[in-house]
Formats: sequence, structure tokens, C-alpha cells
Amino acid sequence: MAGGWWYIAFGIVFSVYALDLVFLFLASLFATVVEHFVPPISTAATRAAKQRQRLASAKQQHGALKARGKGGKGAAAAAAPAGKGSDLSIVVDTRGASDGPVKPNSAVPGEDRFSHLTDLYRGDFPKVMIQLPMYNEDAHCDLIIQRCCKVLWPSHRILIQVCDDSTREAVRKKVDAAVISALEQGHNVQLVRRDNRQGFKAGAMVDGMARVADQGFEYVAIFDADFEPPEHFFYNTVIHMMRDDNLAFVQTRWVFTNCNSLLTWAQKVGLEFHFAVEQRARSFLGQFFNFNGTAGVWRIKAIHDAGGWESDTVVEDMDLSLRVYLRGWRSLYLHDVCCPNELPSTLSAYKTQQFRWLSGPMQIVRKSFSNIWNCKEIGFFSKLNCYWFFCRYFVFALVTLVALLASPIILWLDPWRWGFPTIFFLVSANMAVVVYLYFTLLSYVFLLFSVVLGYFKLWAMISGLLGLKKSKSWKVTLKFAANEGGSWLRSYHKPYTLELALFAYYGALLGVSIWYEIWGLVAYNGVMALAFLVVSFGDYFL
Repeated sequence: MAGGWWYIAFGIVFSVYALDLVFLFLASLFATVVEHFVPPISTAATRAAKQRQRLASAKQQHGALKARGKGGKGAAAAAAPAGKGSDLSIVVDTRGASDGPVKPNSAVPGEDRFSHLTDLYRGDFPKVMIQLPMYNEDAHCDLIIQRCCKVLWPSHRILIQVCDDSTREAVRKKVDAAVISALEQGHNVQLVRRDNRQGFKAGAMVDGMARVADQGFEYVAIFDADFEPPEHFFYNTVIHMMRDDNLAFVQTRWVFTNCNSLLTWAQKVGLEFHFAVEQRARSFLGQFFNFNGTAGVWRIKAIHDAGGWESDTVVEDMDLSLRVYLRGWRSLYLHDVCCPNELPSTLSAYKTQQFRWLSGPMQIVRKSFSNIWNCKEIGFFSKLNCYWFFCRYFVFALVTLVALLASPIILWLDPWRWGFPTIFFLVSANMAVVVYLYFTLLSYVFLLFSVVLGYFKLWAMISGLLGLKKSKSWKVTLKFAANEGGSWLRSYHKPYTLELALFAYYGALLGVSIWYEIWGLVAYNGVMALAFLVVSFGDYFL
């Protein structure tokens, strides 16, 4: 093909990819402005409380200055704390009490600090459950139980259910010790173990839900083991479910605790874009977006209405999100509620995670393509939006193919000539950088990282589309807690073979580019060769 058509085709691919990013970015900015003036109810309550605190503090300081001006009279009164007494944060073990609602005048956990949130409930605290599905989470299995015990809610209206599928005896003992400690402190904790791992994470949650099906729980929060739910998590989230009966789930934002390497930095940039732009924009526009598997609250009725958790894909969270959407349920993303968590700190762990995250959506495409079209609960444009949600993966795959094929095409099929096709290609290829500049000045470094690992994501997508055995396995992403820098945790890992092959591929193209004196291509192939060399030894350098 000659005449620049290669570059026009490549430019169209990059333009589609970039325009999608730009559209979502603009929609998220608009959502940010709207939320500033009309914030969600829990956010509005928090802002109002902070404003009252500032006014009370200013008034107190003014009174103190006035008292000193009068010779110090009344200074003692000015120094006395205002507001409610300090003995209101009472947690009482009421497991033997009746199952009735909390009385409006009774003290509830955290009322001294979060009265602006507890007041929203007016004494009506529904029964909620925290599910903690885990499998050999050595670094976090006990920490997550301790963290969830700090989540504030009337004690006889909450249950922490530990769904432990661990097979290692040391991990099981750590879980047992953490559960016993929590029970001794008066927390309602239930430990659930199965004699198999059928259905992986989805199977564990289904088994756990079945054990409490008759106990009247209305909502369930799900946390992976490396997350740190804030104390006020339920106060900030459940109120939205109570105010909107058609809300299936609430997703909160992830923030990260270990951005201390190039690998974790690149992940942070990508995930911040995902939450701050993609999730925020789609939630604001009322379009389909997926539950992220953790740090969110589900309405149990919606789960059952959509058929429950299913384990025929490795992304049970996205699968259920789509099924509830096709049943006419809504979902909400809360940007102001943050849950810290740990990013994979080794390249091998990151690739394990990404393989599941990329092969899973392709399994859903095979499973639900016709279901979207035949759905009667959503309109035509909502169906198109669902299709586009999954088509974005294919666009990124095409971008990866462009990166791999661009050099041979320029060298042998369609030599570079300055004109409209090549200029269009260059402009469209750089449009996405404008969006990512909002998140990092090193946008090109982040995009280079994404493209270099794109070949692996492409393989994951093909595996999911073809239903290969590898795409059906569910491997836990290894996390290290506070010890991720310990050398003993970074076992020897031989260089990645395919990355070395691609290093050789771009190295050969670099030599050819120098031979033909195509200096722009020399720079491109040199950067790509170096990037693949670094990634091939990624468990040492990243």
C-alpha cells in the first residue's frame, strides 16, 4: 500500500483512541464542576460540618482575644471545648440484643467525630455486611480484619464475614488469630471456609452470602485484603443506597500507599485516570461503568435480581456490573470517598493482575454480546455505549499493533514523506498526551510504559477471546504490605523471553534505520529497544 494510506489508517486508530480519552476527560471536568456546586449528600454534609467547625473556631479565637483585652476575664470559659462531650464514641457489643432499629437519641459509634454523617440516617441504620474474600494473602490477611473492625456502624447491625480459601497452614493460623482477637474485642465476625476453591473469589462470596441469607442484611461491602477502608466508609456510602432504591452499587476511589518505583508510579497514573476520568464521567452521564471488585457497597437485592455472582469469567465484578445494568439498575461513583490500597510492586505480580484484567473483559464479550442487544431495559444509545465500553480494548490493541508494525512499514512498504498523511499520523498519535498531561508531566514516559506492555495485554485479550485455558485460571496478585522493599521477597526471576525477543527485534530495526539514515526512526527504535530491555529484567529495575 502506497500513497500514505498506512499513515491515514494509523492516524484514524490513534484519533479514535485519543477522542475517546478527550471526551471522557471533558465529561469528568464538567462532573467535577457540577459536584462542586451540587455535591453528593454525604459530601455536602462533610463540607457543611467543616464550615461550622471553621466558624466555631474563629468565634472561639475572637472570644479569647476579646477576653484577653479585658484583662483575661472569662479566659477559662473561652478555652473550654465547644460542642458535644468527648464520651460519645461508645461501641457496645449488642449481639444478644433485639434486631430492631437504633433509636434516634441513642449514641452510635463515631458520633462525636461524624455527627454530620450519622445525622443523615436519623436512627435508621440498615443491616450491613463486610465480605473479605481472600486466598493465601500472607501479608494482609490479618491486617484487613483489624482494619474492618475500625469501620464505624452500630455493632448489632454489622457483620464482618471472612471468606478464607487459604490452603497454607501459616496463613490460616494468622486468619484464625485475627478473628479470635476481633471476637474478644466484641466485634461481630464470621469465619467461612470451604473445602474447595470452586468459583474462586465469586464462589467464596456466593457461599458466604448463602450462610446469612435469612438474617436480613440489605447491603454488602467488599474489600480485597490489601485495602484500608476508612472509619466512616458506611456513613458515606450507604446513605446514597437508602435515598435511591434503584442504585445497585456504590464504587469509591482507590488511592495508593506504595508509589515508590517507576512500576508503581506508572500504575498510579493509569488508575488515577481510570477513576478520576473514566469512572467519574460514566457515572455522571448515567452510562455503564464497572464495579472494581473492591472498595464498594452492593445492594444485596440487586445482586440476586441479576442472578448473583457468577464464576464463568475471571472478572466477576465487571460481569455482575453489566448484568445489573441490563436489568435497569443504576450505579454511582463517589470520588470523595477514598480507600488506600497497595499496588503490585513487582513486574511479575503486575503482569498476573493485568492478564486477568484484560482476558476477563473478552470473556464477557463472548458471553454477553447478544444479551446487550436483546436487552429491553435500556435504550439504543445505552446499548451502543455498552458496546463501545468493550470496543475500547480493541482500539488499544490496534494501537499496540501500530507500535509494532510502524518501523517495517516505514522502512520497506511506505517510506516516510512529509505531507498530510504523515502529519495527520503524528498529530493524532500525540493527542492523548494532552489528556495525560493533566496527571503527569512525564506523559510520554507513561504512554511508553503502556505501549511496551501492550503486547502482553494483547496476548491476554486473544486468550480471553479464544477461551484458552490460561484465561480461565484465577491467580492472586502478590502483595507485600510494608515489606515490599525486602530483598528476600524478590526471588530470582529469569529475564522475560518475549521481551528479550522484542528487544532484539527493535535492535535489528535500529541497525537498519541507521543504515538507511532515517534518523527519526533511529530515535524511535532506540527508545523502544531500550524500553524492552529494561522490561525484560523488570523484576530488578522497575
